[in-house]
Amino acid sequence: MRWIIRAGSLGLAALLFGSGDRAWAQAASEEIIPTQLSLAEAEQIFLARGLDLLIAQYGAQGAEGDLRAAGAHPNPGLDISASFGPKTSRDLIGGSLGPPSGPVNRTVGLSIGITDNAAIGDQLSGKRSLRIEVSAKALAAARLNVDDVRRLEASQLRQAYAAAVLAGLNVDATKESFDTFDKQLKLNQRRYDEGTINGLDLSRVLQAQLEALQAVDQAESAQKQALASLLFLLGARGAISNVTLTTGIDFARLAQLKDASLPSLHDLALRNRTDVKIAEANLEQSQVVVRQAKRARVPDIALSLGYTEQCNSDTCSQVPTFNAGLQGNLPVLYQQQGEIKRAESNALAAQRLLDKAKAQVLSDVAQAYAEFVAAKSQVERMESKLLEQAKLSRDLAQHMYQKGAASLIDFLDAQRAYVASQIEYHQDLADYWSAVYQLEQATATPLR
Repeated sequence: MRWIIRAGSLGLAALLFGSGDRAWAQAASEEIIPTQLSLAEAEQIFLARGLDLLIAQYGAQGAEGDLRAAGAHPNPGLDISASFGPKTSRDLIGGSLGPPSGPVNRTVGLSIGITDNAAIGDQLSGKRSLRIEVSAKALAAARLNVDDVRRLEASQLRQAYAAAVLAGLNVDATKESFDTFDKQLKLNQRRYDEGTINGLDLSRVLQAQLEALQAVDQAESAQKQALASLLFLLGARGAISNVTLTTGIDFARLAQLKDASLPSLHDLALRNRTDVKIAEANLEQSQVVVRQAKRARVPDIALSLGYTEQCNSDTCSQVPTFNAGLQGNLPVLYQQQGEIKRAESNALAAQRLLDKAKAQVLSDVAQAYAEFVAAKSQVERMESKLLEQAKLSRDLAQHMYQKGAASLIDFLDAQRAYVASQIEYHQDLADYWSAVYQLEQATATPLR
């Protein structure tokens, strides 16, 4: 028997430790963010581990518990009491002052009572149904809040992803500029050694190379910061190694926005925006709370049933008795005027909050659409003329400088202008997709 107990204990311990190892391994695997991360994968990770989204989901679960509590019937109350009279020949208090007046024989009594704690009255008065309705509206708002957090946070995630990609492109552009200046510095060093250029030109190229190196450091720092912001939104809770973003921000025209207009986008947003639906649910809840406050003027009536009996060895001093009763407050001094006033005030505020939410929709859509139109125009202009012209000017200035037909200043200015155009183009691309994501957030509709 002892051997069996010991074997069982070892097996239980192995099971517990094994389960713990598996749980730890699962938790550790959940921490892993792939080193090759696309935008779609980032969105999936956010839906599973985004901290704000998880908080909102827990809030909805709490609202489910509130709804269940609101619909619960109160437990009945039970009161049981017993009495005992000892056998005595005198009164316990002042017994020596006169003949015995207390019981001669031992007496035993029993009293049992039960009450419904106003459960029946609560049901008949409609208070329970109003509590359920209020909690149901709160649950609907909590679930809508999960969708609203998903809408807002997903848009922030996409913008953070685009910002991180932009930072990476800027790193590449600054490194390319540094390589150009570094090669030019080596070339000019040979020319200086040969005596074909003076020390001023060499110094200027060296300065340009050092400035380009400074730009590389700044761009790499900005990339790390942008990546850290992205990983925070993904719920990273530990140190993360380098992550390569695989989804680019190349320009693409969106078919769903080809014939879009501000009125059509505004109507679309009013139909889909979860914050408007939350405001509507809160208004409905506040209106139910007004009815609940008025219904509270009906007193809570509790029904009770009881049984009482008291006897001794010879006779019963009290006949076994059944009793029934009602208990409640009389609403003669106060009729919930304060609670009703507060509920009506909250309902008026909820109406104004709904109006504010609808006005916010129009503002969000107007701003996002204006930004989208401007960003789209800038990207198209950069791709059609500006970027190509900047590259052409740089290449021409470099070729002419190497042939001695242009000055070093002309080449340096053309190179800086070309790098600036590249960085501006990358920023325009990021602004374009940021505007798209903001327009998706404003309309609560996928547009890609």
